[in-house]
Amino acid sequence: MVMTTPIFRALKEGWPDVQVTVLTNPINKNIVIKNPFIDCILVYDRENEHKSFNSRLIFFRGIRERKFDLVIDPYLDYELKTSFITRFVGNRFRLGFEFAGRGIFYNIRYHPNVFPVSTEKKHMIDYNLNLLAYLGIQAQKRQPEIFLSTDEKGNATKLLIKNRVNPESRIIGIHPGGHYESQRWPIKRFAAISDYLITSYDINVILFAGREEKQLMSEYKDYAVKTPIILEDLSLREFMSTLNHCSLFLCNNSGPLHIATALNIPTVSTMGPTVPYHWWPYGKNHIVLRKDLDCSPCKKGICKTHECMKLIETNDFLSAVKEQLKRLKFFHPEKDPTIYAKKDVC
Repeated sequence: MVMTTPIFRALKEGWPDVQVTVLTNPINKNIVIKNPFIDCILVYDRENEHKSFNSRLIFFRGIRERKFDLVIDPYLDYELKTSFITRFVGNRFRLGFEFAGRGIFYNIRYHPNVFPVSTEKKHMIDYNLNLLAYLGIQAQKRQPEIFLSTDEKGNATKLLIKNRVNPESRIIGIHPGGHYESQRWPIKRFAAISDYLITSYDINVILFAGREEKQLMSEYKDYAVKTPIILEDLSLREFMSTLNHCSLFLCNNSGPLHIATALNIPTVSTMGPTVPYHWWPYGKNHIVLRKDLDCSPCKKGICKTHECMKLIETNDFLSAVKEQLKRLKFFHPEKDPTIYAKKDVC
């Protein structure tokens, strides 16, 4: 969904009178809330409200009755669910990728040249915006975007103060997780990076974790000598609002990485089995650590050897972090007399 956000701006700028409705799931809804280029958000909750076949049929019939002029399906993968939905709700024009049999569901098709083997080295954002080029729309801005309200930013400030962090101080965020096991750099090494930053720099370190990553956090605490501030029960909007206070974000290639790019936060990240040119963090001021092995990118969720991630050494990551800190003018306290000890926040 983060990669899809440039579409909304491009549609509004290309067709100023267009009404944009977005169909999303309950989680991804959080990415598009407050987006000024979206007029309406419809939520498809297949695990709860729309769990039964009858409830789904009523829901999608309701969408079809709205008689949209155009339905765009920006999903580029093998699953056919979104293409089925597009065909059912799209009365007039249906635009999507001609990929792995999906093209039969659309009457405007874009061939991305990625099936069965990719012959193009394009970013997913570029593929999404190429769909709009078929409509005669040329995007002026390609960077993903997330919009936060004043209240959300204020609540994040209060949360930081509650955890004894000055919101105006230097903050580095770390997320050591990832949806797939193969995406995760060894947790022990993230702990070593955190220890170094806490010990050597005048910087607050916040460790972010999803509600399903408690085991990962337990392992982190076992390895860490210095315990950072841990925030592990935040909603997605709370996470984004708090992350917005960070000057630098350290993570694996996962959703939080791309959220950071949408918030214009510099990053250092790892990349393992992922196709690099599809899922590289978009924009400037990002450093990616990756080992190009004969078996990569395998795109596997689980790997027996995990070699592509294990070969990324702690010192490799630390060197990238220091490079970013230098770029941000975050100097080691002993080398920068202008930096003073941080004060407690009441």
